[in-house]
Amino acid sequence: SAKGGVANPLGGGTYDDGNFGNVGFVDGARVHPILDFEDSDDENDEKGEEEDEKDGKEDVDATSDAQLNLSDQNKEQPDGNISQEDEEDTGPDHDDILRNAFYTSLLHLILSKTPLPMPVSTYYAKHLLAAVPSPGPRLDMKQTTYKKIGPFLKEMESNGVIKLGASKDKKDKCAFLADIVKNNPDLIQFKREWKREIEAGGGDASKAGVDATAQKTKMAVVDLFIVPRHIADMLQLDRDAVAAANAKTDERRGTGFLTKAECRALIESYIEKEGLAEGKGRVAVDGPLCDALYKASKKEKQAGQRTEHPTSAKRKDVIDRWTERMERGHALVQMPGSRVLNLGRGLPRTVDIEVEFRQGNRRKFLTRLRGMEEYGIDGEALSRDVSHRFACSSSVEADPVGRPALRKGRVELVFQGHLSEELAGLLSWEAATARCVRAAAVTKRDAARDERIVRVKEGKASSLKKTFSGLWSGGSKGDLENMNACRSVSSSSSSSSSSS
Repeated sequence: SAKGGVANPLGGGTYDDGNFGNVGFVDGARVHPILDFEDSDDENDEKGEEEDEKDGKEDVDATSDAQLNLSDQNKEQPDGNISQEDEEDTGPDHDDILRNAFYTSLLHLILSKTPLPMPVSTYYAKHLLAAVPSPGPRLDMKQTTYKKIGPFLKEMESNGVIKLGASKDKKDKCAFLADIVKNNPDLIQFKREWKREIEAGGGDASKAGVDATAQKTKMAVVDLFIVPRHIADMLQLDRDAVAAANAKTDERRGTGFLTKAECRALIESYIEKEGLAEGKGRVAVDGPLCDALYKASKKEKQAGQRTEHPTSAKRKDVIDRWTERMERGHALVQMPGSRVLNLGRGLPRTVDIEVEFRQGNRRKFLTRLRGMEEYGIDGEALSRDVSHRFACSSSVEADPVGRPALRKGRVELVFQGHLSEELAGLLSWEAATARCVRAAAVTKRDAARDERIVRVKEGKASSLKKTFSGLWSGGSKGDLENMNACRSVSSSSSSSSSSS
């Protein structure tokens, strides 16, 4: 090696001054220094020790300076300031949020008189989460010590706050919220504090539960009656009463749509005005009243039906006959509050539910739904809700192929599976009443029966096919020769027996 060269004691070549090679690493922490080839090992050891001492002193000085700087910074910072790491560690206590929302939801259920038992999933989604204050942080069950709602409710049951119910198969002990123990001390104490907070904010504790849970509303269809003009003129009825001028709701006032009680009041007033009341609940039928109630209509004349013209009848029969002669109407009412959303003549429109087999497969179904717009239900929103509730795929069709045409702005919803009963129950609660939902569906019972019939037919056809193929087409040449031999033997035996 050349004089003044630098070598690697761990192996490798010799390098010129200022050039460094692959000297390796010591414990994976620092690079091993390159040693001068001419220096002795002792000198190198002394130099290494001096350098280590210098490095140690520099490290101590650096750490001491850093500690002093940190202490100075802590002195300069006020007590209220907290570092970013501390802020991240000190988050909201989700256990407290869960507990407060739980007690608040129980008070809301008691005030709104919600019927129990209730599925725990429904309670958690619609009541407990709704009781979390909106301005504050939201509840995250994963951040609580319980991780799930089930263990928390079981603990509350052990504390005597609620009672839980099991599922039908008894596997899930926390399937239903069965009852609320109203005299529980913890619930009573929370109710007192809850009332103080509401009253301090200027609210009413008796209405807080209804307002906080966004009181549920449902729609109902009310039957209305319209007095025909010729009957009103024939009996000379009060025009204001016939026009419903004194109706309780503004939407119905002056429209001529009468409730059953208002319609009955008209005939009662006519009977009293004309003095037709008789003893023992009977009413005398005069000429105008007889023509109004018992005169044959065009349909009855065409059908050849005979009509009677009584001079006296029971009051109940007269009232029933009176309501039958009235024209029909209906009103869509939002409950509670009796807010009239829509008035219409005739019977209420129906929501049609149809279930059909999927094309080419009689074991799977499609459920079609149309007509929900008549009750103010958005088709796309209902499609998303049903798809989420029953875990099925859905589609919205504005112009279905091969189906009756839809009115402008109407859609038809298509769901995967047999959902006639589920949709009928859902719509009869949210849309109107059960009579407004018409389900022309293939029942699951009929579908199972048809499937069994198809399977039996397919099984018979396949067995016959196998039999015929085995006898005629599937047999080998040797089998056919054996069959011919058997036939010849049988023919010869028969001929010998006839000769004898």
